[in-house]
Amino acid sequence: MSGNAKMSKQMRILHTADVHLDRQYSGLGMNASIAAARRQELRDAFRRFIDLALELRVDAVTIGGDLYEHERSTLDTGNFLAQQFARLGQTPALIAPGNHDPIVPASLYRRVAWPPNVAIFGEPRFRAFRLANGVTVWGAGHDGPDLRQNLLEGFRVRAEGTHVLLFHGSDLHAVPEGKRAHCGFRPEDIERTGAQFALLGHYHNACLYPAEAPRFAYPGSLETLDFSEAGQHFVLRLDVGSGATRAELLPFGRVRYVTHTLDVAGMTTSEELRSGIAACVDREAIVRVVLEGLLEPDIELDVPALYNACAESFRFLDIVDRTEPAYSLESLALESTTKGAFVRLMQSRLASLAGSERETAELALRFGLQAFERREVIVP
Repeated sequence: MSGNAKMSKQMRILHTADVHLDRQYSGLGMNASIAAARRQELRDAFRRFIDLALELRVDAVTIGGDLYEHERSTLDTGNFLAQQFARLGQTPALIAPGNHDPIVPASLYRRVAWPPNVAIFGEPRFRAFRLANGVTVWGAGHDGPDLRQNLLEGFRVRAEGTHVLLFHGSDLHAVPEGKRAHCGFRPEDIERTGAQFALLGHYHNACLYPAEAPRFAYPGSLETLDFSEAGQHFVLRLDVGSGATRAELLPFGRVRYVTHTLDVAGMTTSEELRSGIAACVDREAIVRVVLEGLLEPDIELDVPALYNACAESFRFLDIVDRTEPAYSLESLALESTTKGAFVRLMQSRLASLAGSERETAELALRFGLQAFERREVIVP
């Protein structure tokens, strides 16, 4: 928690983003029933978010985009959201659509009968929503999935009071690897608007910036969505009033994703593999076991069979094979096979190479042997 001056007539906002209702989950190898259970967990999390808003008696809830995934959204989800927002009574629910839930003609934002307390910012320019006690929320939303413009460019707050921005965008100083920038901005752009704080969405891990006296915050996703987001997940409480703000991340998520690495070096039977995986059992977590190291050629590594033998003990189990065969090049070179000829050829080339060229040739030898065994070749 951090803040500045003592405030009178405080207004309390509860903020979230990146809920990703109707998420597909196919990339995690989940079957239909398990993926459906994950999607239900996201609905349950959003219901608990509304429960918390009622418990805290907030003056507004805000959503920083990606509330749902448009391409897989259903009217059932839209009606669920409308019912949840209706539970707030007259408390405003302010939504700034993001790149996954843009306000396009077929979006749920246009198809659902939303209760009167819901306000959706449907344009990529800031519009005001005035709360009580001189507090104004300025929201802007995605009107398409590929909005790139800096929404803060040229925007300035002119009126008195406390002003809070709400949008879905990328802090360009902290774009995660593999994450595309949407409505990219720099922290100094927020400073120039004259607003006291910005409530954001897009990054799935929580962040207050700067940590000692925050001017903007990403609450992160309500629940962990995949193995790259391990750790605690939060919602954000923002107290505002008299030109001051106080931001606090509240622990919230219940779903845990855990990754274990199992070194297969020294193992001689598939039974040892099964025992190693079984030792990673965690009934409360979604577990991934990564098999790594040099695998003895006598071991029969059958990932589907390992999964079938172990999965029943887990809430969810994902097994990733990153092992490498422990080849005996001397034995392979004696074979009167195409593989043996390949090994002899590469050994003769390696004998004349050094430095980076030798390293490249060693990789080529390893990848070639993996290809002979019809294994997936993963280039680092």
